This record gives sequence, C-alpha cells and structure tokens, in this order.
Amino acid sequence: MVSIHENGPRLGAELIGELLAELPAAVAYLSGPEHRFELTNDAFRRLVGGRLVEGATIREALPELERQGYVELLDRVLRTGEAQHADESRLLVTDPGGRALERFVDLVCQPVRDQGGVPGGVLVQAADVSEHVHDRQRLEQLAQQVAEEQERYQSLFRTMVQGVVYHGADGRIIAANPAAGEMLGVDPERLVGLGPEDEQWNAVREDGFPFAGDEHPAAVALRTGTTVRGQVMGVRHGRTGERRWLSVTAVPDSFGPDGRPRRVYAMFEDVTLQRHTAAALQERDRLIGRLRDADVLGIVLADESRILDANGAFLRMLGYTTDDLAAGRIRWPEMTPPEWAPLDAAALEQLRSTGSCRPFEKEYLHVDGHRVPILLGAAVIGHEPLQWITFILDQSERHAAEAERARLRSAAEGARAQAQQVEERLGLLLRAGAVVAATHDPRQMLQQSVGLIVPVIGDFVAVLLPDRSGRLTVAAADHVAPERRSLVEAVDRPNSSRPGRGWTLETAFTATGAQLLRPGRAARSGWAASGTGLATAMEQLSANSLVTVPLVTHTRRAGLLIVGRSGDRTPFGASDVQVVEELGRRLGAGLANLEEFARDHSVAQTLQRAVLPEALPALAGLDLALRYLPATEGTQVGGDWYDAFLVDDDRLALVIGDVVGHDLGSASAMGQVRNALRAYAVDDSDPGSVLERTDRAVRRLLPDTLATVFYGRLELATGRLAYASAGHPPPVLVDGGAPELLDAAGGLLLGAVASARYATAERALARPCGLLLYSDGLIESRGRSLDEGLTALTDALAEAATGTADELCAVAERGLLDAPERADDVCMLAVRLT
Repeated sequence: MVSIHENGPRLGAELIGELLAELPAAVAYLSGPEHRFELTNDAFRRLVGGRLVEGATIREALPELERQGYVELLDRVLRTGEAQHADESRLLVTDPGGRALERFVDLVCQPVRDQGGVPGGVLVQAADVSEHVHDRQRLEQLAQQVAEEQERYQSLFRTMVQGVVYHGADGRIIAANPAAGEMLGVDPERLVGLGPEDEQWNAVREDGFPFAGDEHPAAVALRTGTTVRGQVMGVRHGRTGERRWLSVTAVPDSFGPDGRPRRVYAMFEDVTLQRHTAAALQERDRLIGRLRDADVLGIVLADESRILDANGAFLRMLGYTTDDLAAGRIRWPEMTPPEWAPLDAAALEQLRSTGSCRPFEKEYLHVDGHRVPILLGAAVIGHEPLQWITFILDQSERHAAEAERARLRSAAEGARAQAQQVEERLGLLLRAGAVVAATHDPRQMLQQSVGLIVPVIGDFVAVLLPDRSGRLTVAAADHVAPERRSLVEAVDRPNSSRPGRGWTLETAFTATGAQLLRPGRAARSGWAASGTGLATAMEQLSANSLVTVPLVTHTRRAGLLIVGRSGDRTPFGASDVQVVEELGRRLGAGLANLEEFARDHSVAQTLQRAVLPEALPALAGLDLALRYLPATEGTQVGGDWYDAFLVDDDRLALVIGDVVGHDLGSASAMGQVRNALRAYAVDDSDPGSVLERTDRAVRRLLPDTLATVFYGRLELATGRLAYASAGHPPPVLVDGGAPELLDAAGGLLLGAVASARYATAERALARPCGLLLYSDGLIESRGRSLDEGLTALTDALAEAATGTADELCAVAERGLLDAPERADDVCMLAVRLT
C-alpha cells in the first residue's frame, strides 16, 4: 500500500500533492487518530478561508469544526473503515481576519489504509455547492411566491363576478366558481359532473329554439379547438325557475399532443342584469390595473405597429423611457430580432382568430443592443383596430442560472473524471505494491503487475529481463486486446535486416531514468533502426507514445519496463511518466527483494539439509519412517526438524521439534537447538530434565529463539516410553484400539520463560503398535483449528492399526493434507514396534 511519507524521487507525498493540486475540488489528507493535516490543495485552503492548516491537527487548525460534528465524522471513518458521505453539509469557518464564512459542501470522507489494511488516515473530498444551495433556496422562495400568486389567482377565481365553469375533455363540468352557481341557481358542487346535453339546463337560443347539447359553446370549443365568443343562451335558474340570459365565451385550454384541447373554461355573464355586466367589466379593469401597478411583470398595450402604453417594468427591461413611449418611438416589430419574426406572425394570427395567444419565449433587443430573453402572452381587447394587452416576463436571470448550472455540472463532471483518474492511479500503485509484497516468484510477480497496468495506465505493457548473455528478453507482457498480446511479446526479437542504431532497448535499459517517446516520423525511423522487432511491433500496435523505465535493484540494472498507448487514446503526459516511473521503482524493489529471498532460501536449505540426519537407525523389531513436506506457499525455509538416535545400546531417542520463524535465522537456530538436545540426551536419562537443560541453553545462547519440542526415550527391550513436551502437539499411539494422544507431559515452549519446568510421563507400548510424531503443519491450517486438526488426525489413524511405519505416515497425509497448497512445513516421524 502507498504511504504518503514514502521516500523516492518525485514519489509519495510530492506526487500525491501534485495530483491533488490539479483537482478543482477541495481535497485534504488527514493522518492518525488526531486527524493531522498532511496534504491539502489550494481549493481546500480556499474553502476554509485561506487558513494555514498543514501540520496541525483539525482541533488545532479548525477548532470550530468539532462543534459542527466533523471531527466525530472523521473518527467514525477510522473506527468503521467505511467511507462517509454528507450532501450539502453546512460548514462554518473563520478566515485569518476573524470574518465568519458560511459554506455548503458535498463531502466524501474515505479511509486510507496502511499495508496491513488498517485505516490510518482519511482522504477528504469536498465540493463547494454553496451556489447550488443558494440557487435552490432562491428557487424555493420563487416557488413560494408562485404558490402565493396561485392562491391569489384561486381567490380571484372564487371571487370573480363572472361565472366560470371548467369542462373536461368529455364536456362534463369539473369545477365552477361561486358566481357560476349563483347565476345558474345551483350549488357549484352540484354542477360538477353535468354535461352540456343534460336536460336540467333547458337551454334555448335567443329566438327561442332549443339549444342542442353539441352546440353548447364548451362542446364546440372542445370539438374545434377554437374560442367561441359571446354566444348568448337562455337557461332556467335552478332555484327561482326563471330564465336567465347568459353571454358565454368558451376558451379551449391545455392542448394535448394531438392538438385537441383537454379542458375548456367557459366564462359567462348574466346579460339580464346590465349592472352585473358593468360590475364584471369594472372588476376586470381593476384586475388589470393591479397587475400594471404592481410593476412586477412588463405590461403593454399594443397594436400591429407600435406600443401604445407600457408600465415601468417593461421600460426598464428594455432601456426605454417615458419620453420614448410618449413620442411613439417604441415599435415592437423593430425590437424583435429577424429570426423571431415568424413566431411573432403566428402569435398575431392567433390573436386575430382566437383573441389570445399561448405564452411563448422569444427575445427583444435592448436599447444598447444586447438581447433580452422574455416569456410573453397576449389577449385582444379591441378588434377595430386590433389592439391587445401583452404580459412580459424577463427570463434573463433564469437563463443565466441555467447557464451557470450547466457550467457547474460540466465542471463537476470534469472534476469527477479527474478524481476518478487519480483514484485509479493511486489504486494501481496500492495494488502493485501489494502484489510485489505478497508474491515470491519473479515471473508471477511481473505477470500480475502487467495485468494491473493495463488498461489503467496504458494499452500494452512489457517487462524485459536480461538473460545470461545480457540480451533483454520479454518476461511478462499484456495488451487490452488479448489476441494482440503476441505482438507485445515480439518486441525483443532480433531483426537482422536492420542494424542496431538510434533508439534501442539497450538505450532505454541503460538510461538514467524514465524516457517518454512520442513517435513522429523521425522517431519511427529511429525505431526502424533499433535492431529488434520493436519497430514492427510498435507499428502494428499503432503506438502513439511510449514510456520506458529501467528496473534497478540495489546493485544492478535488473530489467526494463515498457508501457505504451495506442490509437486515439491521449498520449502520455508528464504525470503519466511519474506514475510509470513509480511502478518501475516498485518492480525493481520487488526484484531486489526476491533476489535476497532466493539467496536466504538457498542458504537455509543447505543449512537445514546439513543438520538433519541422513538416515534413521536400523534396529531389530523396530520400523522407522520419515516424511518431510515443505510448504508450497512462499520461498522461505521453516525450522521443523526430526531426530532418532541411540543414547545407549537399548534406548532410542525420538525427537521432533519446530523453531518459530521461517527464515535463515530460524534454520540456523534449529541446528543449534538440535545439537544441544542431542548432547543433553546422551548425558541425562530423564526427558523432562533434558528439556530443562535445553531450555536454559536456548535462553542463554539464543535469547530471541522460541521452539516447540517433543522428546521421547524408548526402551527397546520393554517397550517403555518416557517422554516430555515443550509446547509441541502430542504424538498419537495406534495399538489396535482407538488412537490415543500422549498428552500427559505438557510444558511451555523452549525459551518462553525463565526457570521453566518440564514433567516426564511414561507409557508402556505393547507390541505390535505404532507411534506418530508430527509438526503442527500437519494438523493446523487457515481453515482448520488445532483442536479440529487433532480430531481429524485421530479419526484418520483409526484405519492404520496395522501396516508399516511408512503406511502410518501415508494414512496421516491422505487424511489431513487433501489440498495441494500448504502454508507451513510438515514433518512426520513414525515408529512401528513389531
């Protein structure tokens, strides 16, 4: 895993700092439980009012954030290891001058883990969305204003003296105002659901003939989609029974996709009482006057050539004065840009035919020449000559807000893309570091590493290592298209028809650092003269750029990393080179570590073979067998050992042990512990005493060593076994009954504590029988506990009551080592008394 304090040229914190500095979003990295600021970018410093925070804890630098719950949020990220999100979170800070600043941010806090996977810091990403929040608040205020306006219009609808009835698409009434109910003598609620054809109306024309339902103004407006004006009809009053004459105008509304209206509102006046008609006209005039005096919307009176009257809101909107208005200099056709003329012509035709035009958006020219976006609607107030009132709403702020939102969305998308690229690159370095640390085979490490590089950094990659002659050959390669991998693998093939000159693999291999190649014609000619298959491969791969990095260990150049991009993908830039160079450094360090591991492994194996007995004693009535199975995972050597030797003519020493550790030191210590125990066994007949003396030697001579040992002393004539154990798994006795664990003489590991005591236990072995000594690698694994392993071992040996010592080992191996992979060495010493 990448550490932001890691040393190296242009690596670690410097590289991450440069990457963070390019981000428009505010980013900071805080380390440790005290949340100390390690890295911040300019955007973050601006976010917190320009205060200097790096090197200080959050409580020292920004104490006000603790009261706002942000410190607890960071604590939760470290405690749970899970990212935390906060949208439009309110942030209150003060600048260095003490001025309070309010921000709203979209916040993401992500844990940054160390090599052990433990969260050690928090990466904070904050997007300043203050303008969005303020815009939304303004929109909410505007929505509230619209709702209030709508309520006022509803109030107007309810208080209008004209009767207003809304008809649905089927002609039936869906709403009626109180005035309509009063004129018709029916409660407005009872009008809902009635249609034009209902007999209740008993409607007649002015000449007295019945008025058919399909000739009702609302039905005609629904059928034709046009306004029906001034249709006079007589209806019977619902309460008094008298006939009332109404002048009805039906206006289609809410047109559907098929162009047909989905609703019609019918307005009617009771022309039997001219006073009611006059009152309705006065109410209309008052409504228009209130709208004009409110000076919120632009309101104009116009004819077909010029504007006759206008309120102050309209004049301010377009930069005109009352003098311009009085002089007749405001002509709406001249204020309209040419491209909007067809729309104006269509609206004028609607006014002539229907008396109104549907609201639409267009532009007017301001006096200073700039364009003003507007929304307008109009209604005719006179036909000879044609005159109308137009309501105009300035759309400039809305358009500016929409443009700003679009800009912010674009910027946010760009920031997200950059953040994703940085995250991918950091993730690549983390994964590459994990592969290098966890893999012990050079070929496997290189192949897994190139698989990570493609396609995050490049489209193809190759790692070349020198062979015994010094010639560079491909050790690992990959391509985004698997079928083209063979082209990458061909970069090292000799090209005898082209002598090596110009840019070559050897040139890149011996370079002092990373090389960036952006091949034009000259570079391609250099490739063509490279003396290898590189030129052909690059042409076939359509490479637009290459980065080469020599892989350097502590003592030598170990290889060459080549990463390329093809086709239309953006060629490599400076930041890409830094990432590839860091990958090369990590691969070089990994190769160096593997070389060191290989040397230690070879020495440890040699040492282990030197200290283990080459052959077991051959004794009458006794069958001995040995199995040693090294671990399959990793390359290190364990500290397991076994021993069997005569301490006198009739007594056989049986030993199995395991020094804690898997390195050269463990193998060396194993040999010393084995030799010490041998010496004490020859001199002392009590197994417990032998382990005590060995323990004192280990603590005095090998103070950093821990070891488990089972030591048994078998009398060949009687079968009596005396034994002691220093923390080692108990042997298993197989004598025809249930297998028995010899666990009566347990003790602590050698070297664990001062003055350790070890008891001696005895067991008489009846012939024939078998005894299996083993190391913990046989019974313990990742998926099986020690107790589960002991149970599995005794169950398996229940089938080995008879047979040779070697068969006893085989039964144990088949029963417990069913998987081909092993994380630990396995050592077994079997004894069969016949």
